[in-house]
Amino acid sequence: MSLNPQQVALAAGVVVVSLFLGGVVGYGVRVPAPSTEAGPVGRDVLYYQSPMHPWVTSDHPGNCTVCGMKLVAVHAGDAPRKARSDGVVMLSRESVQTVGVETSTVRRQPLKRSLKISGTYAEEESRHGVISAPVEGKIEGLAMSCEGQVIRRHQPLVTLFSKTLLGAAESYKEAAAAGGSGEEIARRRLIQLGLSEEQIRMIPQRQADDRYFGLLAPLTGTITRSYVAEGQYVKEGDRLFEIADFTRMWFLFTVYEPDLPLVQVGQWVTLNAPSAPGQTVRARIAFISPNLDEATRSTIVRVVVENPGGRLHNKMSATGFVELAAPEVLGIPRTAVLRTGSNARVYVEQAPGVYEARVVQLGRTGDGTWEVVSGLTEGEKVVVNGNLLMDAQAQLQQVANNP
Repeated sequence: MSLNPQQVALAAGVVVVSLFLGGVVGYGVRVPAPSTEAGPVGRDVLYYQSPMHPWVTSDHPGNCTVCGMKLVAVHAGDAPRKARSDGVVMLSRESVQTVGVETSTVRRQPLKRSLKISGTYAEEESRHGVISAPVEGKIEGLAMSCEGQVIRRHQPLVTLFSKTLLGAAESYKEAAAAGGSGEEIARRRLIQLGLSEEQIRMIPQRQADDRYFGLLAPLTGTITRSYVAEGQYVKEGDRLFEIADFTRMWFLFTVYEPDLPLVQVGQWVTLNAPSAPGQTVRARIAFISPNLDEATRSTIVRVVVENPGGRLHNKMSATGFVELAAPEVLGIPRTAVLRTGSNARVYVEQAPGVYEARVVQLGRTGDGTWEVVSGLTEGEKVVVNGNLLMDAQAQLQQVANNP
């Protein structure tokens, strides 16, 4: 038999691949030694066959001349298991076990697909607050001053000396002693200057030499920036602190223009942060910015995440997936598909040990599933493990049958 140069090259390439794969299977799977006796039910041994290359047979035990694996016994009553040139591969029961052939049923199923994303956690801007000086004066003491400190509403912040506050407090004391509408007017004035109702009620009991007032926090949050120091003079309206409420966070990530049609408000997002291994956060998309960045052709998407325990930190990075819409399609596992150029094919189980190579037309792809447009029907079984080895030996047999 003589081969032209193209056939020689093809045969050499396929043999190399087959030898490599055969070696992997040979070293990774324990192949039982072929029996020289009759089968378990008294059947006689007809011949010995390679589990990897079924066309290699012998009338006595030995090794495959292609891959070196031990030949397995074929007993009386077993159907011949040989690769054929018509795209059908036939394997003995021992060969199926050795190769580790696994199949999956073609069925209608949701085409689950995820969009991988990365972004950062940020404070919810609507919960950002600024605490300003309600009156001019001098900062005599600080109860809170460091970024990251958590403050509660009505908790003391600074001790302030203010002539304006002293004058307003004296006016209220006199109005309270006199009674009438003047007391209410004086009380409202003190509220405008930053005192709480409890502080105002205590003014009549203040000592004459008590010249300082404590300013209380008007809201709860975490100090993100401090603008004051002891001994500093401030004017009415000067910033003292910036406050953020981190009990609820935003997760912001970028979506590029080609993926925008896939992302919708209300879709679930699953997030994992490197600084919090094992803690998975799941929340919904709340907002998609309508403004597309002209340079990057992308936009910002916002997810609102509850953070009651404070486990998520501002500016913390995270990665995750957007769970996209999952239409129901006729699908097969992605591992079942073999590609050669523009063609896609699968091996379909016709009977135990009999597998047909079939060209299929594929549609959309999911995380682990291909949509099948044509070539398969629901209920058929496709090979998901061992198909690469089947394909290699089918090509070898095709070369051998077409010299």
